[in-house]
Amino acid sequence: MLKINASWVWDADNTRAHDFVVLRHRFTVVGRPERAVATVAAETKYWLWVNGRQAVFEGGLFRESVPGAGYADLVDLSPWLREGENILCALVWYYGNGGRNNKRLPQAGFLFDCPGLGISSGTNFRCLRHPAYYTTGEPRPGFLYGGDNIGFDGRKDIGDYWAVDFDDSGFNACTTYPADLYGGLVERPIPLLRVGPVQFGEAPCDGEGPSFALPHACAFTPYIEIDAAGGEVLDIRTDRYTINGGPGDDGQRYNAHRQEYICRPGRNVVDSPHYLYGEKLLVTVSGVTGGPAAASSSLRVGFRETGYDCDITGSFTCSDPLLNRLIEKSARTLYVCMRDNFMDCPDRERGQWIGDVSVQIPQVMFLLDGRARLLVKKCISDFIHLRDGDVLMGNVPGEHAGELAMQSLCALSEWGLIAQYYKYTGDKDALRLAFEPMVRYLKLWETDERELVKPKACSWRWFDHGYNADEPVLENAWFYSALRFAKTCAAILNDHRFDAFLHDRTAGIEASFHSTFLQKTNGLFYSSDGHADDRANALAVLAGLAPKETWPDLRRVLLSVFNSTVYMENFVLLALCEMGCVEDAYHRMRARYYNLAVNENSTLWEDFYILGTKNHAWSGAPATIAFRYFLGADTQDGGKTWTFTPHPDLFPDMRATFESQHERFRITVREDKLNVETDTTG
Repeated sequence: MLKINASWVWDADNTRAHDFVVLRHRFTVVGRPERAVATVAAETKYWLWVNGRQAVFEGGLFRESVPGAGYADLVDLSPWLREGENILCALVWYYGNGGRNNKRLPQAGFLFDCPGLGISSGTNFRCLRHPAYYTTGEPRPGFLYGGDNIGFDGRKDIGDYWAVDFDDSGFNACTTYPADLYGGLVERPIPLLRVGPVQFGEAPCDGEGPSFALPHACAFTPYIEIDAAGGEVLDIRTDRYTINGGPGDDGQRYNAHRQEYICRPGRNVVDSPHYLYGEKLLVTVSGVTGGPAAASSSLRVGFRETGYDCDITGSFTCSDPLLNRLIEKSARTLYVCMRDNFMDCPDRERGQWIGDVSVQIPQVMFLLDGRARLLVKKCISDFIHLRDGDVLMGNVPGEHAGELAMQSLCALSEWGLIAQYYKYTGDKDALRLAFEPMVRYLKLWETDERELVKPKACSWRWFDHGYNADEPVLENAWFYSALRFAKTCAAILNDHRFDAFLHDRTAGIEASFHSTFLQKTNGLFYSSDGHADDRANALAVLAGLAPKETWPDLRRVLLSVFNSTVYMENFVLLALCEMGCVEDAYHRMRARYYNLAVNENSTLWEDFYILGTKNHAWSGAPATIAFRYFLGADTQDGGKTWTFTPHPDLFPDMRATFESQHERFRITVREDKLNVETDTTG
């Protein structure tokens, strides 16, 4: 925990939900320091200026870091300081609600501590509740993620409150609040957000208002200039505003956030601090003589892209344009599902479903630069630290967390979050953190008289969307793979406290799985009830429970059964590749992902049949398959050294780039000739 000397501060009332408060503080600097690191925390989000220049755009990470504690940003203020008087300013937005991506505190607060400059927040800070912000009416946003619609009445604007010469004489001294209301603080483990410049473009009116096409799906803040008579209302949203529920919930519709702006007479500049997500920015103007088209004539529409601070450095191209498009979309899908945490989708939930993240990890390693790995490590920390007793929760942080036992087993398996992170980084700290909680969680499963695991009660016994999931086979295979990875961790860490438990449980499943589930009527496959499920048989292969002599029969199942949705399709394709059927995996993938490749979106749908969102984290398996099996990129020492064994019969030419821990790779395969070039990443 960080040691803090400052007080938490706010207006005299710190319990208003959806509250925006401006804070200012004057201080004197004698001799500009080389570094002046401040600890800054807020419930919930803040924007920080020093001497009128923005130092932080959307600071703060969603709670929790460890139980009862939040995060604090460490910000070096030295680039913005000057000799003599300096002005510090913050806009802080208190959500006052929670969702699948955040936990709420019942009170707002802001904390600033910079010992090097002698600054600590307290009654010496001055504040004003910003009068222009309001809560909009209907339509209201869905409940699945925190925050709310933002309304801003330009007629009540107080002007450039961050400017050096702003008159803050109307501000009041801040009220201080006890630190124990807020819990401890942990240093932010990931970079501050990346913020792009404002970009403008054509915004033709479609009859209701301007529609601005973004270069790709992204998180962005809208920027709009308009000349107004006064009183006109701008409704600002995106093409991803109303989102379908996922498969099984496809009758539901969820609203994203939108923004409203009420114009004052004259020139108005809408420069919202809060991000929206989509591929188009839609603006509707009401209350204007002559209708939307007349208002549009004075509109200038732009956007500022924001996102996790990393680059898409990986690429893969070959002679198949459809596959190339899938890899491009995989990269874009992966990137927009990252911010405070990995999220399943930025437009409906923003929840860190641990099974989704398990699918994403190899993509992170091949498609993004090294800074993205910090978010993976944060995810592992969330998963382990925010468990409920011995229960590892499938969606933390967040107020809607629950146990999806199969997603938790997935994350603990040889093909899951922790194992894949370790494969590409060699980071033993992650194993040390996870090992004992992993085993304690596995001990929660009971076994039957055959020593197979019994179905575990949990918040949601979810295996996959769709139909005919063979739950007994899947549960035993996931559990067995998690046991195997726990044994691997024990060997790596030289920690043998749980060897007897791990040995007995693996031996029990090995003794009974084959004889219990192998069906020899109507072909050979694994089943608990006589029907062949592609997911169950794929997991039997990946867990090491299916002997090689069964693979020719299982191959037929994996080429003829299509129960899996996009999430579990990842594991079906992995199983085909692990059996050596790489060409089969390519043809199955090409057929199943065809609609996702050829549609107009720059991201990949949640489902093969456009149920749910048009962007979903678990959909990027084609990137993993292309790098690991088509290109044959592999490491056995945590990314220190790499081998490349391109598949010889798929494409006459392949080109790829990616960053490992210390090197950038450029790989060319042409007529079976492999060329690998590297340089250091610095």
